[in-house]
Amino acid sequence: MNIIETIEASGITAKGKKELIKHLYGERLTVRQMCIAKCYDCMGYYSDGRGQDCGIQNCPLYPLMPYREGEKYVGKKMTDETRAKIRARFAK
Repeated sequence: MNIIETIEASGITAKGKKELIKHLYGERLTVRQMCIAKCYDCMGYYSDGRGQDCGIQNCPLYPLMPYREGEKYVGKKMTDETRAKIRARFAK
């Protein structure tokens, strides 16, 4: 049984399944799709039947984990000074 058949047989339908299968067929993914596909893979295709937080906080992808509990990742906050510099650059 190849990996795609394994995923389809034992993996639940959850965030990351279609992205992982798409990757395995050689199709292009966005960075976000790559991250959730890796979470799906790392969590054993959620074969236990639950999409849940992995709790691996030292994982570099954890801020993007689709079932992460608590505060959602929003990226870096931009200061007013940085915004002003960007506006000045685009005004030229």
